[in-house]
Amino acid sequence: MTLHPLALAVRSALLFSVVGVAQAAAPDAPLDEASPVSVVEIRADKQDDSTSYGARAASTATRFKLSLRETPQSVTVITRQRMEDMNLTSIADVLVQTPGITVQENDSERTGFSSRGFTVSNFQVDGVAANYSSGNSALFDTALYDRIEVVRGATGLVTGAGDPSATINMVHKRPTRELSGSASVGIGSWDMRRMEADISAALNASGSVRGRAIGVVQNRHSHLDLYKERKIVGGVLVEADLGKDSLLTVGADYQHNTPKGTTWGTTPLFFSDGTPAKLPRSFNVAAEWSSWERTYRNVYANLEHRINDDWKVKVSYNRLDSTSEGALFYGGSGYPNRDGTGLAVWNGTFPYEETQDNLDLYATGAFNLFGRKHELVAGWNGWRREGVTPAIATETPLPFPLLIPDFRNWTGKVPQPVSWRTGASAAAVTEQSGAYLAARLRLADPLQVIAGARLSTWKTRTDNVNTSGEFVNATGRYASKDVLTPYAGVVFDLAPTTSLYASYSDLFKPQNYKDKDNNFLDPVTGSNVEAGVKAEFFGGRLNAAVAVFEAKQDNLGEDDSSVPLGVLLPDGTRPYVSTGKGTKSRGVEAEVSGTPMPGWQLSAGATRSTSRNARDVVINTIQPRDMVRISTTWRLPGEWRDVTVGGGVNWQSDIYTTATGPAGKVRTSQAAYTLLNLMGRYQITSQLSASVNINNLLDKTYYRKVGFYNGGYYGEPRSVSANLRYQY
Repeated sequence: MTLHPLALAVRSALLFSVVGVAQAAAPDAPLDEASPVSVVEIRADKQDDSTSYGARAASTATRFKLSLRETPQSVTVITRQRMEDMNLTSIADVLVQTPGITVQENDSERTGFSSRGFTVSNFQVDGVAANYSSGNSALFDTALYDRIEVVRGATGLVTGAGDPSATINMVHKRPTRELSGSASVGIGSWDMRRMEADISAALNASGSVRGRAIGVVQNRHSHLDLYKERKIVGGVLVEADLGKDSLLTVGADYQHNTPKGTTWGTTPLFFSDGTPAKLPRSFNVAAEWSSWERTYRNVYANLEHRINDDWKVKVSYNRLDSTSEGALFYGGSGYPNRDGTGLAVWNGTFPYEETQDNLDLYATGAFNLFGRKHELVAGWNGWRREGVTPAIATETPLPFPLLIPDFRNWTGKVPQPVSWRTGASAAAVTEQSGAYLAARLRLADPLQVIAGARLSTWKTRTDNVNTSGEFVNATGRYASKDVLTPYAGVVFDLAPTTSLYASYSDLFKPQNYKDKDNNFLDPVTGSNVEAGVKAEFFGGRLNAAVAVFEAKQDNLGEDDSSVPLGVLLPDGTRPYVSTGKGTKSRGVEAEVSGTPMPGWQLSAGATRSTSRNARDVVINTIQPRDMVRISTTWRLPGEWRDVTVGGGVNWQSDIYTTATGPAGKVRTSQAAYTLLNLMGRYQITSQLSASVNINNLLDKTYYRKVGFYNGGYYGEPRSVSANLRYQY
């Protein structure tokens, strides 16, 4: 087939980073046995233990079975192979290597994510909502998941309320019919030790019932003085074929993190005389007992039924329970003196318990109209989340002074105060539900259109209970009803493997900020527009995409600077004010991922994003404007084929914000920096391998975040880990 000249130009542009090698491999050249094609199936009864960095499909953006090229949004899939190659054991590890995603810490336990200038708040497990809060949630361990799908931009059609940032979907590993499994032992810098086991098999003779069990135990210390953490992870799931057309999946996940020496804030940036402090990366003035313990439990069930060859229905339910127990002590207040004095203690006890029930139901299938075959999806989903904050009383006087005597010689040895629950509590209840309908219309051979809309309801309240356990009142009532969010996407095929696309979505997000009159701000509303070009190469083994986007938000809340510092609302929060109309985030993204040639795995992306408010002032400067993320491995040929080498590059532009120094407001920044990572693996036998990973190879000193609590959070120094893995 002769390609259109525009298609040829587009394909050449998309392949700029790999064109030299691409020309050396014929489009139909087979991969070697060590590099099978990655095919991510939408059906739950198919499992893809990919050995590629590429994926042909993802299910997060819409409920339609679409390849990445047919999806009219930016999609990145982090495969199981990439997680194992780069030793990505937490969701933060994954996202810090994902194009367009920023990962920043407020302290040792609170990690937040952002994309395209906005906070990432939409998380899913197998396409069903899962709450993640940087203050109360443990970082998800990746041992339970086959892949992580990241859709950048708005996904309001199926998720409802949210920011035009990204949706993170963690897709479980599935049981296999054949007996298979793996076991690994890892050690690393700062006394890191990790053991992981994974086994899967049929549970009856016919293989119609299958099970999988996964377990992890990890202990680690840290570059931070005093800090250490123990983590236990477990997962069990069973699949059962209920006849030839129905599949039932049930499972349970568990994760428990127990840190000690937990920080609660950042490292001071200034001495009391206003000069830069430049304190060591190991700085930590926490108590030995300071902790933010977290437990996560998820019980889930999915039932999928195929009505015929064209139609299926699926219903999913999960129940997430999480608890956190914060008992914190950290000398993060004030400005240090050179003699070791000057810092005061923040301390407190913060228990929190949360339950979330999620239900998701949809039907999808094909229909014929005007001589063409089209698709339709109709669904409803909703969740109810209840977060309970018990009231705490603490002994007085406290058994320790509130001033750090000398941070230079701090040992963390202070007595822990006695605390108890008073019986009073506040329960924040939030509910969201919505129905959606969308059609995928093939209007012509090269032209497909996705059009649909969602009708959502969102409401919240806080139920207050006294020390006798009696209901007192409900405060903070707020609701958004019958909010319509339309969605439209168009894909035009320039050639069988090259497409132009565009998409549009309205968005809304209720916000619990109040103005100086103690009234809730209106919901954030706006739109998200994206357009780009995508292409597949070498039979789908390599995907490439370039996109431009613009997100508009109205009524975005920001701190009301007209109200003096220290003036708080009755609930203890600062007053906010709406920025009005015109807050915009604009940018461009480019990405390539997959297998350019046998033995070579590649994932590379570059992004640029700028946010401005209604006054055309740049905002969100704490997030980098430009980022580059590259990960790659190469399995050597011939007699050296048992050796795999690789690494990665993470580069980002400068970040800055305004902090309060000893003499007043001061611009605080982190210059642009580059991090280099290396990996190597040796296949000792067909089942046993040994690998080494080095992160931050050049031992770059940098801050991941600046300005929070007028301090900075250091990035991790150089670290080395080694892993021995047996797979059968």
